[in-house]
Amino acid sequence: MEVRIDNTLSGDSRTVDLSADEAIIGRPDPTLPDPEIAIRSPLVSRQQARLRQENGAWTVEHLGSNDTHLGSLVLELAKTYRVKPGDEIRIAEFVISLVDESVRRVTSEDLLRQAELMAFENDIHEALLDRMDLRRAEAQADLHSPETRKRIETALDELVDNALSGARPELLEHILHTYVHRRMTWRITAAGTERGARRRSSVAKTLVAFEENLSGVLDRLGRQCGLSFDPKRMAEDIELLEAGFEEAFEAHRLEFSEGLARYVVNGAIKQEILDIIFGLGPLQDLMEMDSIGEIMVIARDQIFIEKFGVIEDSRRSFFSDELLMSTIERIVAPIGRRIDKSSPLVDAHLPDGSRVNAVIPPLAIKGPCVTIRKFSATPLTIDDLVRYEAVSAQMVKFIRACVECELNVVVSGGTGSGKTTFLNCLSDFISPRHRIITIEDTAELQLKQRHVVTLESRPANMEGKGAITIRDLVKNALRMRPDRIVVGECRGAETLDMLQAMNTGHDGSMTTAHANSPLDMMLRLETMVLQGTSMPVSAIREQIIAAVDLVVQLIRFPDGKRCVTHVSEVVGIDDETGSIIVEDIFRYLPPGRGEYAGGRFVHTGYIPTFIEKLLLKGAVDLEDFF
Repeated sequence: MEVRIDNTLSGDSRTVDLSADEAIIGRPDPTLPDPEIAIRSPLVSRQQARLRQENGAWTVEHLGSNDTHLGSLVLELAKTYRVKPGDEIRIAEFVISLVDESVRRVTSEDLLRQAELMAFENDIHEALLDRMDLRRAEAQADLHSPETRKRIETALDELVDNALSGARPELLEHILHTYVHRRMTWRITAAGTERGARRRSSVAKTLVAFEENLSGVLDRLGRQCGLSFDPKRMAEDIELLEAGFEEAFEAHRLEFSEGLARYVVNGAIKQEILDIIFGLGPLQDLMEMDSIGEIMVIARDQIFIEKFGVIEDSRRSFFSDELLMSTIERIVAPIGRRIDKSSPLVDAHLPDGSRVNAVIPPLAIKGPCVTIRKFSATPLTIDDLVRYEAVSAQMVKFIRACVECELNVVVSGGTGSGKTTFLNCLSDFISPRHRIITIEDTAELQLKQRHVVTLESRPANMEGKGAITIRDLVKNALRMRPDRIVVGECRGAETLDMLQAMNTGHDGSMTTAHANSPLDMMLRLETMVLQGTSMPVSAIREQIIAAVDLVVQLIRFPDGKRCVTHVSEVVGIDDETGSIIVEDIFRYLPPGRGEYAGGRFVHTGYIPTFIEKLLLKGAVDLEDFF
């Protein structure tokens, strides 16, 4: 196994080959044998952690006095945690990860074929731009005309046919393999079925037989892979496809006649070019896959996706930085935003509500960088979270009672832990008679109540004026007669205004913030309030304990599982230390052995101080509940 060590401060990177099944991570010491993975930093213990392989699976065990992180999780001393390629073990400024063996097995021939495919598609794209004179701004503005699209498709048909007639057989085979896999992936996802339906509806009558033959072959491929095509088993189907596709494709390759193979390749290439002209290029079909939650472009030829909580390489590329830049401009232009060297970063959203962040040079060193947080047309409900074992039914009953009794709730968690999704679920428990005001940087919340006022912050204009911040909106919301205020995320000085709103009659308000534990959340709130005021820390803590009743902590584990790990009450201030006291009411206990799914949600035995309020309203039954 090969291990990669990245220094996030210096940018240095190196790899270490592990010949044994066990390796110590630590700081070299002249009095001890050198660790197999040596990290020279005073913030690293001599024996910081141990990597061990058992039965083909790797685990990490924390040993040192300094913190070891696995993703967003702080490892407990002497406990073992499952670790797989791609997981990040963070120690001080260093990131350690196992190198994926399957990535190392990618041959130079595979890379050359992928590069050849990119060049092949780029040549067709360039020829189409020249033939249709699409480089002009006027032509770009006319793209949505049905007549223009029809002319483009007609020209593209001819260009693709000519290009394929001279292509090498090895390239054609690579294209067939690549796009059959993608068609199978689209079939597994609901949105992919829609794309397939659009494709079938657009084919000429003379090609309907090819589409029906292809559908039959894909059915047989799916059966061999064991796919159910059940939306509720999407994650399992994706895993089965990845594990069994190569064997299934080889077994059914002869079913792709010369004509059928030509039909698949022709349609795939044409769709790729149309996505570039009319959509988001290589990101377009990723946007249509329900299995993908986030798309991350870190360079034109490095596009990563988050699938079921796990980040992986999408193996897609833009032809050039210019094409990636034009895609970004296509996103931000319709909503009046601009991005250029004088304003090199922007937040925007797509028509479907997906959130987009883009950064370009000189801030982005590798070239234009894009992150898309996808918006779900069918948001998860609290019942879905219970079914996925992200929270227990007993915890949901308790949290529902807290929301109905108008307790103030903070949802805490790391990036991608599901804070907004959970906040959206909590909003279902709010009375339909309440006036709710939501405040966000980019509108993502999908409240089902009718009486909801949705506010969104605004960046400065080209002259650097006109910015409306979250803090401005929170202050303004207090003048709008709200029953509850829901802030999508507190990041800075607006935290003080949010706490004051919770303290001035707007009970039942909710927000999210970044922190790794309920106690860390208290420290984070203190820090954010200090960004906008010079109040004494003791006064800030008094504000926090008076405002916040409940903290719901979420975590995304290294294996992609997301769950509620703590439901905690903010109790008061410790007389001796002066720090805020947080008591856990419920906790999630992982099964151990490096696994995270299948653990237990337990009541800690602590009875919250506000239980009388819940009992008086009949929201909970003490004996049945605890």
